[in-house]
Formats: sequence, C-alpha cells, structure tokens
Amino acid sequence: MKVYLVGGAVRDQIMGLSVKDKDYVVVGSTSEEMVKLGYKPVGKDFPVFLHPKTHQEYALARTERKVSKGYKGFKVYASKEVTLEEDLQRRDLTINAIAKDKKGQFVDPFGGMKDIKNRVLRHVSPAFVEDPIRVLRIARFSARFYKFKIHPKTEALLKKIVKNKEIETVASERVWHEFSVGFTEKKSYLMLDVLNRCGALKLILPELDYQKNKNSIKKSLEYAAKKKYSNDIRAAIFFMYTYPLKVSTKCNDKIYMRLSIPNAVKKLVEKVIFNLSELKQFQKLKPRQVLDLIYKMDLFRNPDILPDVMCIFEAYIEGQQSQKKTAQTPLKLLQKYLKRLNKLNLGSISQNKSGVDIKAAIYEARLAELVKLI
Repeated sequence: MKVYLVGGAVRDQIMGLSVKDKDYVVVGSTSEEMVKLGYKPVGKDFPVFLHPKTHQEYALARTERKVSKGYKGFKVYASKEVTLEEDLQRRDLTINAIAKDKKGQFVDPFGGMKDIKNRVLRHVSPAFVEDPIRVLRIARFSARFYKFKIHPKTEALLKKIVKNKEIETVASERVWHEFSVGFTEKKSYLMLDVLNRCGALKLILPELDYQKNKNSIKKSLEYAAKKKYSNDIRAAIFFMYTYPLKVSTKCNDKIYMRLSIPNAVKKLVEKVIFNLSELKQFQKLKPRQVLDLIYKMDLFRNPDILPDVMCIFEAYIEGQQSQKKTAQTPLKLLQKYLKRLNKLNLGSISQNKSGVDIKAAIYEARLAELVKLI
C-alpha cells in the first residue's frame, strides 16, 4: 500500500500557491483493508475514505470507462492492481496529473511540470473528450491561471464535446458550481471567452448576445474584481447582461431554473434591472418618484440589500463605455432618505385609521418628508 498526494494540491505546491484542500490516492489497497485501518468510507460512486485523524480524503486508485452518454456515464474500476499512472491518466489536465510521494518526490508521467513551466493547459489523454464537465472546468482554470494558454489540440477537444451536445447532460447544479467558482477569479471574463470560443456558452445561455456585450462584461467584471465584490454580486453583474432591452418581470426565470442560480443572486439582479432607468436618472427624480422607487425596491423592509444593489449598478455602469455615472451619489442619498423616513412615527400616523387608509396616510407622510429633503 502506497499513498500519494495528488491533484490541485501538488500543482499549487509546484506553482508556489497556497494549498487549500489535500487529496490522496492509495495504490495497492482494498476497501476492506482501508476500513480495517480505521478509514471511514464516504464515496458513493467510487471508493473514497476519510482519514481517521485528519479527516482528509483518500481514494483508491481507479480507472474509468465510458459506458453511456453524459457526465455520469462512467463505470469505475478500483482494485489493488490499478497503478498510479493509470489513475493519473484518467485526470483532465497534465498539470492536475502529478503525484507526490511521502519522500517528497514527484511522479509526473504526462509532463505536467513542463506544462506548468511553459504555462500550458493540455489534456492528459484522448479520453478527455468523454466527460462534458471538462469544458466548464477548463474554462474556469483559464480564468484562474490567466497567464496559461489552452493547447490547440485541447481546444479542439472542447469544441468536439460541445458538438456532441453532451454538455446538455450536465446537472444544472454542477454548471452553476463551475460558474460561481469562476466568478471569484480575478480574470473571470476569460472563463466566458473560452466557453464562447468552443460554442458552449451558446448552449448554456442562448439568451446572451456575448459578442455584442463582450467588452462591457469584461469591464464590469474587472471592476468587480478590483473592488473585491462578493461572489453573488459578481454573478449578478454578469446576469444583468442576459436581459433584453425590454425587460419583463419573468423573462429570465427559465435561466435561473436551468442553471440552478441561487435566489439571492436572482433577487439582486432584479432589484437593479427592474429599476435601472430610475437609478440612471436618480438625481432628476422628483420626491414622489424617489418614494415610489424605494417602495418598488422594498427598501423599507430590506434596507440592507441597498449597498449590494448599488455595487451591481456601479459595475454595470462601468461596463457601458458611453456612460460616466456613479452609484455613490444615489446610494448615499437613498441611505440618507431612508434614515430620515424611518424616524417617522408610523404608529401616530396610522392612529384611528384602518386598512387602505393606513397605507395611504403613511405614504403621504413619507412623501411630505421627502419634499423637505429634495
């Protein structure tokens, strides 16, 4: 039984990056032996175990064989006869197919270290084409390792996977996972460039006119990365560009369902997109229009969402070359107005009133207060 550190941990060590998660492969052992040694089995699709003390993942060396269409259409074979090289050969990229033994020696049968040096993203074997999730993974890696170039033969395989349309079999949750991780990267727009070049973006998001919005998306996402906005905000900024010029309240519901986009992201996008015209012209709005905007954005009940909404608005505006506006002014003014309006004694205003009369009285009182401020 031999144990090797594998995957991203080895790659990141070689590149001098911080290592987050460590995965190990075990060669020459069986599930029964692992359990006897105290390892806890957790793998559903193949033999994976948690170390009894460190709780890190240890997987038995395995091979995979394509038996049916889709990213789950693989038959896994794990036994003590499977070699380290056979296990590494099933991985996606050469830079992820390097192992390290307990003595610190690297095992690199597919030239991953050379590709790290030359900054190349290259597939390990022709079997790369069998797993459609790799299109999304390579796109995400392009955003993370933005100084690397995809090898031409690997790029050709990406296009082949898309042509086979197997990417349509990938679970929506997995698609969203790859997107959401990609949005955290400094050059997240490069992920979209890769998906666009190989044709995957058109399959995943047919509503998006990427060529038309490419430069704007890049500028918006670069701005968000510079400001270190949260993952949800960055995702929301991108999905702003999936809306048509004439926006309807349900026009993008099919996108959110198809990609399993979290409701928090959807909520942020819609707070901006459905109020975009008013936000752009905010300083020209009259008191009643400002109050209607506050009601429409539901800011009396959810004031904490305002800073995030304005981050999205500002990044989106940054992407529009013809516009030089800032979200800081409306943000500060809206916060100022809300602070003053929330000081109103609603109980006193609604006294001796009921139903619709209460709402009307509160609205008029708030409007009168805004007239004093604007």
